[in-house]
Amino acid sequence: MGFASFKFRLLPLAQPVTTSLSRQKGSEMIGCALIGNGYWGSKLKKYIEENPNFDLKYVCNSRSDLNRVWRDGTISAVVVATPNETHYPIIRAALLHGKNVLSEKPLTLEGGQCRELGQIASDADRILAVEYVYTFSRALKQAQGLIGAGEIGNILGMEMAVKHLGRFKGGSVYWLLGSHMLSVLDMFVPLTDLSFEKRDMVTCEGEVETGVISFGKPGFEGQIVVSLNYPGKDTSVVIYGENGTIIYDPVNQPALRLDKYQRMKWTIADKLPREHKEFCIDENNNLRYAIEYFYEALSGRAKSNAGLATEITTVLQMLQVDKGVGGGEGRS
Repeated sequence: MGFASFKFRLLPLAQPVTTSLSRQKGSEMIGCALIGNGYWGSKLKKYIEENPNFDLKYVCNSRSDLNRVWRDGTISAVVVATPNETHYPIIRAALLHGKNVLSEKPLTLEGGQCRELGQIASDADRILAVEYVYTFSRALKQAQGLIGAGEIGNILGMEMAVKHLGRFKGGSVYWLLGSHMLSVLDMFVPLTDLSFEKRDMVTCEGEVETGVISFGKPGFEGQIVVSLNYPGKDTSVVIYGENGTIIYDPVNQPALRLDKYQRMKWTIADKLPREHKEFCIDENNNLRYAIEYFYEALSGRAKSNAGLATEITTVLQMLQVDKGVGGGEGRS
């Protein structure tokens, strides 16, 4: 489906209220447009407006004429939160018009398209980034630090899950939820080092609603469970090491737990020599950190993560996951 097929109604915004927090004398805000104001776009809008470095001038939906955004020389940053199948044509047009882009995940539905967008951004010296929201988690960054410090030794395995009830008929659960956990997995083990396979568990009307992605390499194995059929909410990452286990649970506090233990034969948990640590870390504002990251990338202080986005799309393509055209978090 071509870019010309998508029409957008433009909603120009008034200048944000100027306060000592939102604009300091002599500072220059970055003109920004948000394309897509649905479920996910409305969340992004809140954090863009709160960020003192961005001046959100346009909010666009499925009836907007984007040419006004492309022609506006005061707009240097575009945030895309539209249905998955529209990402490629919109992001491509934005880059070709000299805009820097932050996209919701996935970047596109095909690895070749991701690589093309990355090349366009590189040739034009533009920033192309993706807000894989869990990669901005302070708790997961703490877990990276603990592992880097050798707290649990070498990683032997991981169990990961994102499960909840609802958001049916939006395409494959692997694109909707599995892509999140693939981005987390790459924080600890590069995706390029791993082999992958999937097993569909619940399929209804041609769409996978619950499934498992297995991954591994010599000395390391793991799995990701994703579900739209779970009557509750479970987001978790369990990292098993030689000397202990780290558990990430952003739904509850503490969001991060570390248990170090000795492997004594036939000894139950209460009797094992062990060390327990808890980390209460706010996990409610990771989208705020994603917007902050975009500003840091625009300022030259952070690197684009478009390469990660390409790897995730490539893995899901390799697994022959249905693209779920018509879905996407940014649906207006």
